[in-house]
Amino acid sequence: MITTQPQIEEQALEWFVRLSDVDAPASDWLSFQDWLEADDSHRFAYDAVERTWVELDAVPVGAAEVTVLPVAANDEDVRPAARRAARRRPVWLFPSVAAAAAAALVVGVWPQIDGVGDVQTWHTDAAPRTVTLDDGSRIVMNRHSDLSVRMDRKARTVTLSEGEAAFDVTHNPARPFTITAGDHNVRVLGTAFNVLNHGDRFSVGVERGVVAVTPAGAAKAAAVRLVAGQKIDQTGTQSPTLSQVAADQTSMWRQGMLVYRDAVLSDVADDLSRYFGKPVTVDASARSMHFTGALRVGDEATMLKQLQDFVPVHATRSSTDVRLTGDAR
Repeated sequence: MITTQPQIEEQALEWFVRLSDVDAPASDWLSFQDWLEADDSHRFAYDAVERTWVELDAVPVGAAEVTVLPVAANDEDVRPAARRAARRRPVWLFPSVAAAAAAALVVGVWPQIDGVGDVQTWHTDAAPRTVTLDDGSRIVMNRHSDLSVRMDRKARTVTLSEGEAAFDVTHNPARPFTITAGDHNVRVLGTAFNVLNHGDRFSVGVERGVVAVTPAGAAKAAAVRLVAGQKIDQTGTQSPTLSQVAADQTSMWRQGMLVYRDAVLSDVADDLSRYFGKPVTVDASARSMHFTGALRVGDEATMLKQLQDFVPVHATRSSTDVRLTGDAR
């Protein structure tokens, strides 16, 4: 049976309505992901529904809440079900939502620690490390990272205080898995994903499954859920951005590659700082530069040579730091 475009648009609206429900279960999100990936027309239709929401909302950044009434392209008015499902949406990422409209925003509820499980801590220096938890979940820590884990009877809690880690979490709804990374919380619904928390940079990229992200201490309506192939990035107090990424490239560092797409040079330098174990700074002459490409992880000299092959910069090295300066060619 061939599905027509009006039927696809109707399905997209139904998904929007269903996932606007604060009580939508993880199974709905996983089914939504399957539907979204089944055909490009599904993603386009859902993007159109989300864009309609964005266009109808003129609430400024920082407003406490937004009331949403989704509209289908072929409906003369909003369907009753859509009216009933209209929810308050998070606005902490409002300016960027159009860049990845398929990222559905919903309420997250963060569990409290339960039980008296011991806290285990791990630190990495110049090499990654794999940690296997008692539930079968695996964490691959990148270089120069600090992480602690508390495994209680009713909760699994991780703190990524510094660095980067890739998670592959065993699904257990009776024992929620949450991560604190800087001033953000990540709630896991059985998935594989990557988290970066370094300096004032924070990001989450999802390889498989669903995660929910919210700023620590924010209202419940500030949560956002991401499915496979979606990523959220934030630097300092800037508005976070949502983007689409190849699901298998969310943690390419595990394969010895650092992949960038139109990245500001300061972010590249920030990553190199963690790999070199010393500050990499960018001179004013190079701060406007962007980088698209891949760096193969190696020693300091090799990685800097690769960068200079792609970007017109000169690297000045010392025993305590590296400075990148614009190099007119």
